[in-house]
Amino acid sequence: MSEVLDRTRPPKPGKLPEVSFPPFIERTLSNGLKVYIVENHEQPIVSVSMYVLGGSSQDPAERQGLASITGEMLTKGTARRTALQIADEIDFVGGSLNSGSSWDANTVSVTVLTKFLPVGLDLLSDVILNPTFPQEELDRVKLQRLASIKQAKADAGYLADTAFSKLVFGDHAYGQQAGGTEQSVEALSVEDVKRFHSSQFGVNNAFVIAAGDVNVDAFLSTLNDLFGNWGQASVSQRSMPELPQIAASRVALVSKPAAVQSAIRIGHLGIERNHPDFITLYVMNMLLGGYFNSRINLNLREKNGYTYGARSFFDARVQQGPFAVSTEVSTAVTAAAVREIISELTLLTVDGITDEELSMVKNYVIGSFPLQIETPQQVASRVAMIVLYGLDKNYYDSFRDKVAHLTRDDIKLAAKKYLHPSKLLIVASGDVDSLHNAMTEIAPLEIYDQDGNRIAR
Repeated sequence: MSEVLDRTRPPKPGKLPEVSFPPFIERTLSNGLKVYIVENHEQPIVSVSMYVLGGSSQDPAERQGLASITGEMLTKGTARRTALQIADEIDFVGGSLNSGSSWDANTVSVTVLTKFLPVGLDLLSDVILNPTFPQEELDRVKLQRLASIKQAKADAGYLADTAFSKLVFGDHAYGQQAGGTEQSVEALSVEDVKRFHSSQFGVNNAFVIAAGDVNVDAFLSTLNDLFGNWGQASVSQRSMPELPQIAASRVALVSKPAAVQSAIRIGHLGIERNHPDFITLYVMNMLLGGYFNSRINLNLREKNGYTYGARSFFDARVQQGPFAVSTEVSTAVTAAAVREIISELTLLTVDGITDEELSMVKNYVIGSFPLQIETPQQVASRVAMIVLYGLDKNYYDSFRDKVAHLTRDDIKLAAKKYLHPSKLLIVASGDVDSLHNAMTEIAPLEIYDQDGNRIAR
């Protein structure tokens, strides 16, 4: 007689399969350019990315958006090709050529079928080494960017994010707007873009990541031909002021008159990406607000019905990034939602977590990790993190073991050390008249307009 299954209980998890982080090759070109290769010959596709250190963190205060716009301008014309010719050539081989920026790097990437790799690499090298930054293209990019910024100001989430960053980071570059402000974008010139390119783009400030169907020797030979004479950048790193500390909780309301919803951002300074406690905090935050079954999401969405979703995150960068809780709720329940978030932060620092919660979140993190390194491109993105943030080369080999060995005490100690429920910046973008009285009861309150200027009620 077969055993009757108890379908009221979930099955016990089986033994975890062995998963190792795929190996990668590290080489150095004759001029010192570092190259990292993730070989995978299952499909005839290759992706190649050039990472240039610096990114939006190097934008001068009066030229916010410079790294982002420089990245966008790289594909708008070179000494050999117009913007239209660049687009036509990559389209003709069915590939993609993209350029952009983050807080810590500019990135230019090309993806093509293996047989078209020489074409892809020629385009990649051309836009990196020989951009001309035509005035008419810059005018077009600026016009589009200005329209985007103006449109974004109608979005409560954008207003809350902008205010949160500015108030958490103060005069530090991370407090700026990576996409630029109307004033800074309007002021950008071709000379500004050329200076940024010459100061950041150079062999001494970059590395290459390749993933896919790569013939290593042929690939390195081609790279050496294309980039072997690439010179050094001047690399004038921007000096950063000391990060401001939040002494006590305060509320910042960003005025969006007649809004029926509020965008909430609550948090403070977090950690650097290469911090030794990052993995512990990653797991702790997953439980707090990092996935659907997190405490904050279950509280605000499932228990109280305040929102469709809420999350928390540590945005760890080269320097200390922010810790933040993010959600959108109706105006009427904004103050109540803020109180629930603060309560969840406090509970985690005081009571810690249960064995069941720890088991659930560890199983989720460990079980989902293999899905994050399935493709060569996924592996390459993690190799890039290793290089960009100075992580140990075996960082991802030991990732699952480190998660598996975390204890309840580890999580509670990390929460007590890195979460500060009594020292929070609480930002809500919405209708000030409707929010003011209830939010004043939570903490001392300031009001800002949509441009970040402090105003009186």
